[in-house]
Amino acid sequence: MTVPDVFDALDETLPRPVASSPAAWAADRARLLSAWVADGARAHRRSLALLAVLLPIVAVVHGVNFDGWPGRVTDDEGTYAAQAYSMQYWNRIAHYTYWYDHPFGGWLLIAIYTKLTDGFHRAATAVTAARELMFLLHLVSCVLLYRLGRLLGLRRFFAGLALLVFSLSPLALWYQRMAFLDNIAVMWLLAAFVCAASPRRSVAAAALAGTFMAFSFWSKETTLLFLPGLYVLLWQHRDSRNWRFVRRNFLGCLLGICGIYILYAAAKNELFEGPGHVSLEWAVRWQLFDRAPSGSVLDTGSDTYNVVRSWLDLDPYLVLAGIAAAVPLLALRRLRVVSALLLLQFGFIFRNGYLPNPYVTAMLPFAALCAAGLLDAALPRTPLRVAGADGERDGDGGARGVPGWLTAVWTGLRRGAVAVAVVGSVVTLAWDWTPKIHTALTVDASAPSRDATRWFLAHIHDDGTVITDDIAWTDLVVAGRRPLPVWFYKLDLDPEVRGHFPHGWKDVDYLMMGKPPDSVLAEVPIVAEALHHSVVLKSFGNGEIEIRRVLPPGCRPDIPPAHCGPDASQRLSPSAGAGDYNSDHGYAPVGGGQGPAVRVGDPGSGAARPGDGDAQRPAGGSGRLGGGVGESARDSGDPLRRRDGVLSPGGP
Repeated sequence: MTVPDVFDALDETLPRPVASSPAAWAADRARLLSAWVADGARAHRRSLALLAVLLPIVAVVHGVNFDGWPGRVTDDEGTYAAQAYSMQYWNRIAHYTYWYDHPFGGWLLIAIYTKLTDGFHRAATAVTAARELMFLLHLVSCVLLYRLGRLLGLRRFFAGLALLVFSLSPLALWYQRMAFLDNIAVMWLLAAFVCAASPRRSVAAAALAGTFMAFSFWSKETTLLFLPGLYVLLWQHRDSRNWRFVRRNFLGCLLGICGIYILYAAAKNELFEGPGHVSLEWAVRWQLFDRAPSGSVLDTGSDTYNVVRSWLDLDPYLVLAGIAAAVPLLALRRLRVVSALLLLQFGFIFRNGYLPNPYVTAMLPFAALCAAGLLDAALPRTPLRVAGADGERDGDGGARGVPGWLTAVWTGLRRGAVAVAVVGSVVTLAWDWTPKIHTALTVDASAPSRDATRWFLAHIHDDGTVITDDIAWTDLVVAGRRPLPVWFYKLDLDPEVRGHFPHGWKDVDYLMMGKPPDSVLAEVPIVAEALHHSVVLKSFGNGEIEIRRVLPPGCRPDIPPAHCGPDASQRLSPSAGAGDYNSDHGYAPVGGGQGPAVRVGDPGSGAARPGDGDAQRPAGGSGRLGGGVGESARDSGDPLRRRDGVLSPGGP
């Protein structure tokens, strides 16, 4: 046998490698994933069992009547829903000029949700669709809070206790049901903290922490306040062998994703202030330095005092208990970061700046962790052993030379104190929270808003121009209302919109809104004149919302709007307000004068209207319109809205 024959024979006997098919590769990946999930479920089976009990309770409390309570007390919910609608259907960041009041990641997430679920056409209202997402995000936040508590060394009971008080507090029911950017930002923030405290101490966990922190910034820029604490937590859980790479990945992901916001402004030539356009520079300067302050929390007549008072009216226990617990927890390394961040947020309330009403939303998870963490730290651990996610000693070994009986007495006192604190807290919170939770589950405070929109669409069929607020704007657009409605602030404060109303209030046919405070009417004289020359067609919620017909001189309610007034022929032309929103400033006339033939949802059909993100309702007032801290409006973008008072937590 020749040498080539030998090699041929060996080649026939050796096994040949078989190329894996895509199906085989996918099956192998699925097998590995299922094994990883099974191992994780076995390792965390007790926590999963506890979450299986707690999450249904949370889901019921937050899911029942989530659209009814709170009522439509702020335009912000409608603003974010309208901006999400603009993104989904018109490929625009905002329905009017986007002026960099907030990064647009928050309403982008709302748009993704409504796109996947057909929310705007399926839900009862646009705000309802946005609140659905808030409900889901709250459940995710609860899981993340529990996981963060466990990673910080809390025992399961106290981590579950933190979850419950975070979710069942009337403050949480009020603010976390509403479609606020703060709720989206807090969810990403908790995810970042969970990754930073990961026991794996891996480069991937650090990269995820930076990514989630960037997502939080894209939802609400004020979450950058928590960045130092997140970095310290990452440093506390570092592994010296890979810390350099962990730090680089964290900062790289964070700065890279956040930097896209600056690149976007630069690409739009809106990075720096200039004539005829909005700018990121101006928006940042206004937010940090030029925005009218809310006053001192120590001044009983200030907006800041009223905001804090409204928080305490809803729940005087959780935030105050968390702040009190945070002080001694500064001495405990594993909970030092969360306690310091809560105290930092508390300190910011005392600065002489602007205090938005949802500011407390970001305080709630840290207050819950501090309150539960102090009880966990006070309760002795048995058996005595080294434990905890941070590697610290969690047991109570006792000091050398201390008699055993004295240690036993001290341990018994600590256990008794914790038991008394837990029982007393349960009784107190049940007494105070139960009626408020009952209100949240049963009172439909949003009915007037929904009924007003439904009545208007059922009874007003002409093509008159309607001025409304952001709450109803998207619902009217989705229903096919033409010409598109106008957000009432834009009528006076946006020159592009005002230019299509050459006769001022006489070009307005209908008003659908509450009665604004006098401070707001002083800013919007055209709307004020329209209200003065209008009659009520239908009122909802004891005057909370009114549908009004504007009557120019010589006009009667039975005369169609198109034939009203001495200049009726001119009002039939497109220059007098029969237009569509497709310009940069949100309003442009439709050519031909035949009214818009654009179907709702067409990409070129228009835009929506914005807010400054922190609109508030006057305490004790009617309606859902805010008024006054007194900021001036910009002609080159969205008006900076003026507000008096705060959200009223007192129900309908």
